[in-house]
Amino acid sequence: MADYLYKHRIMTDLTDCFGFNATDEAAHKSDFDTNHKAGCYVVDDLETMATVFLIDKTYAEFEALIDGNTITWGDVKLEIGQNFYDLYILTDTPL
Repeated sequence: MADYLYKHRIMTDLTDCFGFNATDEAAHKSDFDTNHKAGCYVVDDLETMATVFLIDKTYAEFEALIDGNTITWGDVKLEIGQNFYDLYILTDTPL
């Protein structure tokens, strides 16, 4: 049986990074820091030991997965990197 891993990366520092929209990344970081970060479960690293379908989402698509009932921000795993936040939702059924 496979799991579904939904992911979004927010860039927190675009120094020496190319290919990102600085305005969008700053807006996503600000919204996440202000409204959602405190509710997430912080992890050092996320490793999967089973078959996983990785689904990348935009910030808006990722936020839309969190309905407040079935999935809350407390279900989101947050990996804080040097210049990014990786957000993950792991489920056994597609969303």
